[in-house]
Amino acid sequence: MENVKVAPNFANSCFYDENNKIRFDPPVYEQRYWTILHLLELDYWKHSFKKIVEFGCAEMKFFRLLRTLPAVEKILEVDIDEKILRQSKNLVQPLLADHLSPSVKPLTVEVWRGDIAEPHECLTDTDAVIGIEIIEHLHQPVLDKVPENVFGFIKPKVAFFSTPNAEYNVLFDGLLENGFRHDDHKFEWTRAEFEEWAESICQQYPDYGVKYFGIGPAPVGSETIGCVSQLAVFVRHDFINSLPPVLTTREQRPADDNASAAQDTGGMSSARGPQLVYDQEIGEVVMVKPAQSEATDGGEPAAGGSRAVEVCFSIGDDVMAEERWREYDDLNDDLDNDDDFDCGEGYGDDIDDIHIPVEEAREQRTRNDSGNFEEEEAIEPDRVYWLIESEVYPVAAPDDRPREQRIREAAEYQLRRMRNFGDDFLAPEQDRYLVPLEAVHNCMAMEVVSMEELRQVLLRADYSIEAEDMVCLPLEDEDDDDSDVDRIDDYEGEYDVGEPYAPWQEEEDDEAAKARQAVVGMTLEDCDETWD
Repeated sequence: MENVKVAPNFANSCFYDENNKIRFDPPVYEQRYWTILHLLELDYWKHSFKKIVEFGCAEMKFFRLLRTLPAVEKILEVDIDEKILRQSKNLVQPLLADHLSPSVKPLTVEVWRGDIAEPHECLTDTDAVIGIEIIEHLHQPVLDKVPENVFGFIKPKVAFFSTPNAEYNVLFDGLLENGFRHDDHKFEWTRAEFEEWAESICQQYPDYGVKYFGIGPAPVGSETIGCVSQLAVFVRHDFINSLPPVLTTREQRPADDNASAAQDTGGMSSARGPQLVYDQEIGEVVMVKPAQSEATDGGEPAAGGSRAVEVCFSIGDDVMAEERWREYDDLNDDLDNDDDFDCGEGYGDDIDDIHIPVEEAREQRTRNDSGNFEEEEAIEPDRVYWLIESEVYPVAAPDDRPREQRIREAAEYQLRRMRNFGDDFLAPEQDRYLVPLEAVHNCMAMEVVSMEELRQVLLRADYSIEAEDMVCLPLEDEDDDDSDVDRIDDYEGEYDVGEPYAPWQEEEDDEAAKARQAVVGMTLEDCDETWD
């Protein structure tokens, strides 16, 4: 478990604004997504997760990131709210880019109406289970059945569960009268209570170990209350023991100044390559390079627990935030963000309109839950799960080309694209284009290739690479000699713009020609007689 660490962190994501209100940049839900995604992308096990199940998927925003995992072949999006699943099912459909440039690996996505506490055959052979901010919405009888289904029936290699940290609530205004952030929360746990629940699972299912992470830091001076959200990562012992040992020695990075209160857990972090990020502003997937220096994974002792808690702080540049400034006036929209739980359109729009009688609120404060014990909808026993949507993504045809040919043709495509893109790479004083080899390398997503291998492939293809790794291209492509422009330029005669085109002459037989000549010169009356 010592290698289960998070590289990208969010050191400066929490602060007070001029109105003394807490803000998060990037939002907390994005920090949760990226923490879990980067844990799944750890180098030594990232190829182990072919089937992933996300419970409580709601609007399926996390799916856009899950589908980028290198080995994933099947993703199940499961939620108990059929209405929101039908509203959002189109989000799992393949994009136009998936048809234009199909992936080499298969991918099937299924949207299921289902219950996290109930087993079903669709959940078998699952490698990873994800439950983001879902357990606090479960009634106690349902919550008690979750470990049996997840760790007794599904038995995934890893499982992720996150929930709000109740200790953080002292920093928020506008909480409900029972002290909770959301009116559907049945409970909100402290770090000690969350660890007690996780440890009880490991005692009941000794094949699993657990490690804790904090997500969404506290502002400077309030580090003792922990993070706004807490994450437990359960890992099956036989799976982690079967992984090859980490051979490379990873250097310890200096701790971030803003996270100095966190204790070092002695873990190592690895350098990460460029990551693909979906930019909602432009609606495209872009490549983002990690910062040159990242903060050390910090850790703080868990309250009431013996295990270390890793705090996911660091620079937020690794995440494309949807909103640069998010003010937490409405905790129902911001902290939960309706990504982790959604009851439909208009739900929870105005938290101030919720009326709780004083007597009921006083009784709720004496309980460990919100007192929401309304009767749930009766579900037929045989209809706990049913399929809402299924999408099979296009797969590229097998590529039988030799590796060098694939690299050369992919590089040539990027070179042509960059030359025709504009004058960014034009060197007019030298009468040629100078394209950085690194730019070509970064745009080649076809397979992993080193800069040196790419350089040698282009040199063998008679490309000129000068100092500072600049690929030299002529102003005109010699391969375009047979273009329409060249054929027009080869015509040495003069063009008369006013000259009309000659009429189209169709071939006709002798009988048709005689009939046409007979019609010529006929009067209108003759035509009428002929017609009659």
